[in-house]
Amino acid sequence: MTTINCPDQEINQNTEARTSGSDTLTLHIRDKDQTQDCLQIWQTLEAQFDAVPLMCSSVWTETWIEQYGDLQPYSFVIASRNNTPCGICLLTEGVEQFDGPLPIQTLHLGTAGEPAADSVCVEYNSLLIQPADQSAFMNALVELLSDNQTWDSLYFDGFASAELEEWDLSIPETSVRKIESRYFDLELIREEKRDVISGFGYSTRKNLRKNMKTYGNLTTEWAETIEQAESIFADLVCLHQTRWQKEGQPGSYASERFTRFHQALIQKMIPTGQMGLFRVKIEDEVIGCVQVLIDRNRVLCYQGGSAEYRGKLSPGVITDYLCIEECFQRGFDAYDFLAGNSHHKQKMSTHHSYLTWAHIQRPRWKFTALNALRKIKHTMNLIRKSDQE
Repeated sequence: MTTINCPDQEINQNTEARTSGSDTLTLHIRDKDQTQDCLQIWQTLEAQFDAVPLMCSSVWTETWIEQYGDLQPYSFVIASRNNTPCGICLLTEGVEQFDGPLPIQTLHLGTAGEPAADSVCVEYNSLLIQPADQSAFMNALVELLSDNQTWDSLYFDGFASAELEEWDLSIPETSVRKIESRYFDLELIREEKRDVISGFGYSTRKNLRKNMKTYGNLTTEWAETIEQAESIFADLVCLHQTRWQKEGQPGSYASERFTRFHQALIQKMIPTGQMGLFRVKIEDEVIGCVQVLIDRNRVLCYQGGSAEYRGKLSPGVITDYLCIEECFQRGFDAYDFLAGNSHHKQKMSTHHSYLTWAHIQRPRWKFTALNALRKIKHTMNLIRKSDQE
């Protein structure tokens, strides 16, 4: 049993949870001073799983700690049965977190809680513990953390909705944000022995064929080496930043920390096939680039950059289409555009799942006051709308 020191109090970091069998699941929290030991436990546990969710893998977590560990306090939650570790997750303290105008103290499961400008925007977040134990693990963790009076809200960022719902936590509906994650079902197309382009709607197929014919001799490249990946990533960053800065936005790669995180991932994940970088060119001109993450044989379209529109020509659509084709040829099951329901994602996808962002909020006076102000604002808007009618 260990303790961690927090302002004004010391918190006992040990609790137990009964699982469906007679065994007891015991939770321990280990602080950042034990990072190397905990990462070793993490790697040992990974070997016991048939497939490890990428964003709770040891390589993702270790890289995040390397790049964000000096910015955010973090600790490890280890679940044990009969004194043998059987599950683990990262617990982080949020930095520069707000609820409306109010600064709040937050805790987050997984690699989350960064300042908005530096956030890795974790999606398909998960826990490294067998599904049968997840509910017991989470309920025991909430009980354990309830003794810690320093936090205002406990956040669950970017979890698959079905997974989070199975935990059966007491989270008010008002604290749950459920967002579509649209994807192109490559496995279905493969099983039905169809061409990729047949999976799109009529107008999208027509537009793709027209764009492909107009562009002419396009060449594609999937990074097989770190050197190729670094070259494609540099082009992606340039295209991405150019686009967003023209719209008066800083762009994701204005954050040096965020950029370093992905440069470090390239070094680790390209050799293992956990990341892909894809580029489309016409002669020497780059049309577009895509960075994807490979999660349990699903392709997660994490970030992209494309050239400017040429009349009705859409380099972004062409780049995504050709990347989907490449992923189909490589045997992946799905091409996931991640959270959001933009027109582009709708027309380039065939199905959707859901991701959830949720939080458990302590009964603080500041939340009561903020909710009261929100209700007043809502009422005033209704009155204003009624007067206009």
